[in-house]
Amino acid sequence: MEKLYEKIDDLIKVLNEQSEVKEIRRLNEKLKEDQELKDLINKYQTDKSLLKEIENNKLFQEYKEKETDLNILILKINERLKEITKKESCQR
Repeated sequence: MEKLYEKIDDLIKVLNEQSEVKEIRRLNEKLKEDQELKDLINKYQTDKSLLKEIENNKLFQEYKEKETDLNILILKINERLKEITKKESCQR
């Protein structure tokens, strides 16, 4: 099992260097700096009709697209980990 943890750590290191991960981090920082979008989100708390305006924000759309890609990757990794851990437990 220790070997599995080492492989996971290696995977994390590799993923952190991937352009997709770097891009989502960059977009996240840009979102934090976008005062107009932040204001819209704050106003959304009391005015739910602003959702479309938030969703139509180009930066927000780009971020959500990258976030979806990353989530799909995470799901695939989790599926593989379940397979591996299931095989590990069956061998004992």
